[in-house]
This record gives sequence, structure tokens and C-alpha cells, in this order.
Amino acid sequence: MVLTPMQTRSAYMKSPWEFEIRAIDLPERPPAGWAFIQIEACGICGTDLTSAESKATKWQAFGHEIAGVIESIEPGLHGLRSGDHVVLESSSYCGTCATCRNGRVDLCNKGPNFWGQPAMGFGERMLAPAGCLVSYKDLPPELACLAEPAGVAFDMVKTANIRLGERVCIVGPGPIALMAIPMALRSGATRVICIGKTRGRRRLEVAGLLGAEPIAHDGPLDSLVNLKQQFDHVLMTAPVQCIPEALSFLAYGGEMTYIGIGTGASAISFDANNFHFRKLQLRASFASPAIYYPTVLELLRTKVIPGDLIVSHRFPLGEIAGAMTTCRDDKGAAVKVVVTARER
Repeated sequence: MVLTPMQTRSAYMKSPWEFEIRAIDLPERPPAGWAFIQIEACGICGTDLTSAESKATKWQAFGHEIAGVIESIEPGLHGLRSGDHVVLESSSYCGTCATCRNGRVDLCNKGPNFWGQPAMGFGERMLAPAGCLVSYKDLPPELACLAEPAGVAFDMVKTANIRLGERVCIVGPGPIALMAIPMALRSGATRVICIGKTRGRRRLEVAGLLGAEPIAHDGPLDSLVNLKQQFDHVLMTAPVQCIPEALSFLAYGGEMTYIGIGTGASAISFDANNFHFRKLQLRASFASPAIYYPTVLELLRTKVIPGDLIVSHRFPLGEIAGAMTTCRDDKGAAVKVVVTARER
């Protein structure tokens, strides 16, 4: 593909499972308050897979777990400068609304974002609002791009409010759940188990390396009778349909924290009387705006979250189709797949 000086390569998708690399025109200079980013790495999210399966009804750019280098920015903007290594918040808060001024920036989604841009994370260059950029040092970009899902994991553990001596059950050993394991242990949990399908053998192995007790199980969750009423917390990262059965794992007064987006039939039902008389709690974690990046970058830098265990595959941009189908098809070995802008 031959590009003009103002063009860049960017991956596009359309369901079902169609991908192409396009030449995208970019302006000569970034708009006021924005920056040009040279993309170095971008992770594949489960929402990317969902879009490729059924939600991308029209061709669209994609990729939001981004690490890159500032190519061009207005001098002094947000203390950033050209050459800084940055990760991109997938959403941000405005800082000026009543919610922000009341100290609840976590409830504001009025800030700038890069969604809908003609070039996004699976590409070579893109435009991003300066307010979404968080600088970092001493991390390879393939690991720095874990900041976005690590922030989701951090929000889940923070929402759960795990305390010293408590027992934690994690359902679904995806990358977010795996990164939550060391966070839960450092929050004071004395026991952490992680339940997953037998096909996800590498993910369960990583769960064990991170300090959890891995449990491979392909049947209904409520058939794990030895786990019933044994945990102060359940962190649910599996499909929403698993929530009713996993409530049985909670001890009296236990709390379930759920992160995820239901696909298909997302409605659930459970015994409200049992829920009431056992004094259970069900909490939603939704990391939007995407905050806590400085904290999770430090956890990655110091290997509290060992990114090398999480990132299992690396693909160049030109192999975006293979990267996406690896996530879909290789459940035995794929943990986190990262796409790099450079070719092999």
C-alpha cells in the first residue's frame, strides 16, 4: 500500500469477521486540544470480538487499548510534549460539571474521547484528545497497552472493596480477571480461586502463577457443591447468565461484583427471598470513564501485574485478521493478543 504524506494505515472491520487495512486521510495538523499519536501497540478486547461477530453492521475502525508516542501536540498542553510515550484513556471525565466538582469524576462521561475517529488503535497513526493521554516510562508498549483492561480490573476490585482476611472467587479467567488476582491478594484476600472452562488451560495456568487456586469446570456452576457459601466476594467476569448460579458461592452477607456486557438474552432471574435473607449484595463495575491509569501503570511497571504472563500473542498490523481469529478460536493458548504497528 502506497501512502501519501498525510495518509496512514488503519484496520477496519465489518461483521461477520471481515477485516481490511485502509489508507486513511489525516489533517496536516491536529485540531486544538488534540494530538497526533504514533501507535505502537493495541490490545484486542472482548468487545472487539463481539463487534466482529454481530455488531459491526458497517465498516468501522477499531481498537481502544492503545499505547503510542506523541508525534505532534500544542506546546504545554496538559504538560505533554512530542516524544512522550502515552497510553490512551478510552473515555474521560470533563472536570467541570457538577458531578466532577462534587468529587465524583468516576460518574462523568462528558470528557473528550477518540471513538468514531477514522483511524483508531489498530493502525499506525491517529488523532486523540490531549485530555485522554497518560504518559508512562519504563514499559514496553506491548505491556503498557494493558493499562486499559487493567484499569477495568482495578475498578472491579475497588468496587468490591475486598478487605483483609476475606475469601474471593473469580469466575471466568480472562485477562481482566487474571489482572484482578494480584490486586485482590494485595487488598488482603487470604484465598482466591479462579474458575474457568477446561479449554482455557493456559488462562488457568496463569491464574495459578498469579496466586489463585485454578479450578477447571465445564458443568453448571451450582454443581460445585463444595464451593457453596464459601466466599465473601465473587468477582464475575463470565457471561451474565452465570450470575444466578454463582450467587450460591457467597457466604452469608457476601458480595458479588459484576463486570461485563451481556450478549444475546441478557436478562437473568434469581430467588429474591434467598438473596434477601442471606443479606447478599450485587454490584456493577463499569470503568467508564477509564481512570486509575497512573496506578495500574505502576502495577505493570513493578510487575505486581506481570504483563508478560498476560500477553500471550503478538501480531503485526498486517495480520489483524489472524490476530482476531486467534482470540476467537485458540481458547487453549490465547490469553491476551496484542497487535503492533510495526511489521515482523
